[in-house]
Amino acid sequence: MVLELLGDAGIKLAAQIVGIGNIILIIGLLYYYIKSYREIKIGFTLGLIIFVSLLMLQSVFSLISPIPGNNLSINTHVFVGSVIEFLALTILLIITWKY
Repeated sequence: MVLELLGDAGIKLAAQIVGIGNIILIIGLLYYYIKSYREIKIGFTLGLIIFVSLLMLQSVFSLISPIPGNNLSINTHVFVGSVIEFLALTILLIITWKY
């Protein structure tokens, strides 16, 4: 498997890079939601702003908190979770941008 070739340090670095990408996507979402809320003040958009803000806190916390130990299995799960979050945020940003 490709992740095993990276080793512990490589997986940790890859997870951090994806984490930075997640934060960039969240900033884009926050920009669009705040822009939308300024134009049309509705509760749903405010809820999206709060949701994305909390997601931002989680992403920043995950980025600055070290991944515990040198367990390849744990590091792989953290990396895969970050990639799934990145894909989900990318889809959400594309949908937000189009509509």
